[in-house]
Amino acid sequence: MDNWNNKQKVIVQIVCLILSIGLWFYVTNIENPIKTYDISKVPVELLNQDSLKSAGLILAPNQQFYVNLTIEGQSQDIFRVDKSDFKITVDLSEFAFVKGTQKIPVTIKEVPDNIRVKNSSALTVTVSIEDYISKEVPVKSRIEVISKSNYYVSTPTFTPEVITISGAESLVNKVDKVIAQGQESNVVETIVKNYMVTAVDENDNLIEGVELSEQWVEAKILVNEGKNVPVKVNTTGQLPDGLRLISIEPTVKEIGIAGPQSALDNINEIGTEVLDLSQITDSTTLNLALGVPDDILIDSGEYSVAVNIVIEKSQTKEFTIGYSIINQQTGFIVTPTADKITFKVSGYDEQLNDLTEASFTATLDLGNYTEEGTFTVDPVVTLVNPIEGVYISDVSKIEFNITKETIPEVSEDEEQTQ
Repeated sequence: MDNWNNKQKVIVQIVCLILSIGLWFYVTNIENPIKTYDISKVPVELLNQDSLKSAGLILAPNQQFYVNLTIEGQSQDIFRVDKSDFKITVDLSEFAFVKGTQKIPVTIKEVPDNIRVKNSSALTVTVSIEDYISKEVPVKSRIEVISKSNYYVSTPTFTPEVITISGAESLVNKVDKVIAQGQESNVVETIVKNYMVTAVDENDNLIEGVELSEQWVEAKILVNEGKNVPVKVNTTGQLPDGLRLISIEPTVKEIGIAGPQSALDNINEIGTEVLDLSQITDSTTLNLALGVPDDILIDSGEYSVAVNIVIEKSQTKEFTIGYSIINQQTGFIVTPTADKITFKVSGYDEQLNDLTEASFTATLDLGNYTEEGTFTVDPVVTLVNPIEGVYISDVSKIEFNITKETIPEVSEDEEQTQ
């Protein structure tokens, strides 16, 4: 009994479904009523975008333009409608724009037959406008060249060397350079070839949406059996007084060069620009340009070299020694106020470290003092073994008294005895 009841319920449901479908079919095909329907995100085409450039403007990047339509028509027509059946445009040449965001009305160019757009008068799109700018950026190589062993491959040179980038300000400001990319293998001779360029930021990320004045550049890559030559640091002048040059060395002792064989044969070294030592006052590192002949390219592409300059400054050390008196006049007694003198010695560390008090002599010359009195004299200090670059200064003065010797008187008894 239960099974029979269940079967009856199923039959009733099926009959109801069939009746509903039939009614729907009747209404839509026989009655075909008027219906309203909303279509979202119908694309809008922007015409004459180049007209903005005459005013120094351009569309901001990454914009998409859509409108939402409310349409009306008979059911059969409504159900057949697709977004692609509509053509909606904005003619940018018909408006005056300024930098910023603006709302502009759209124009409905094409609508499917028997369909009416109910909200056509209220349709607008929001457009963001930027300044149209240009700038020049360098062409950089991302060309991988694999040569045979013992062959030098120069850094590519490009024609043109710079490319003009134009477009929306926000995009152009991101562009750091354009790069030429490619790969060449088993290379044994100079390459002259065109490569496509792309705009990238400082991290080599692609920047799309900008215009390039050139899509291709010509690269020239010299390839030959080059050679290594030493780097020579060229100098002129002398260090200021009190300074001594310990070393002057380029950080790169040897560089690889490439070029015509006839030019390579005449090069045994590459010199730096001339360094004026008189301008050096302390140890330092300077970047000096390399003097490279016109036909020669440096393998690394670096046309300058860091030069480490190490100098030593003169030091001062104080000594205290005794002195001797010379050329003392007879009949006089000399009484100095001190039996030692102090002085300073200037020189470099290893020179000063070898000096002791025994390395010096000091004399007090009294040959010109023939009267009694109190006098002050500069002692003369000399090195026992003179050393170039070692100087004596600030010798302390000696004050002394000169008195005549007293001859004792002889008594009469002493004279008679004599």
